[in-house]
Amino acid sequence: MNVAIFIGSPRINGNTATMANRLTEHLSGKGVTCRTYYLYHHKIQPCIDCRRCKAEDQECIQNDGMNVLYKNLEWADVIIFGTPIYWFGPSAQTKLMIDRFRPYFANKKLYGKRAALILPAGSGEGDCDMTIEQFKRVFKALGMGLIDVITLQAYDEGDAELLLKKHDFVLDLAVKIMQKEEV
Repeated sequence: MNVAIFIGSPRINGNTATMANRLTEHLSGKGVTCRTYYLYHHKIQPCIDCRRCKAEDQECIQNDGMNVLYKNLEWADVIIFGTPIYWFGPSAQTKLMIDRFRPYFANKKLYGKRAALILPAGSGEGDCDMTIEQFKRVFKALGMGLIDVITLQAYDEGDAELLLKKHDFVLDLAVKIMQKEEV
């Protein structure tokens, strides 16, 4: 099984990365191949609504950091999106990535894949509802299945690590990923 993890936090040692790294440890221990991508390390341009992704090759014509991300979205069996919650929504880099999913609506290359969300938020789960709903709609439009959502009340660096010592919510997600349920 191949898992691609996309982290939409600018902090490489932040709570989102802590949760994603723990997930990678659990899955790698079970023989899963994991690749992690920090979205802030990729220059993602906004969608320019040229609509070329709906014609010809049904691919985005922009030549930017999404090219690497597109290849790995298609490589993965399971896709994990991790983003801190900023003003009740995903980070700007995460939103840029989502906006560039338009080719997948036409070409169906993500159809049947499974996905999960990792969402640390300063005020906890209550701040995540709009982001969860946005991703649910994206997954439905692309024919993807939602495995699970992990939310943690985590604001300062290290908060996620402390919470995961009490209960390893990420292990629970790893178990669900390994179940290989159909969409």
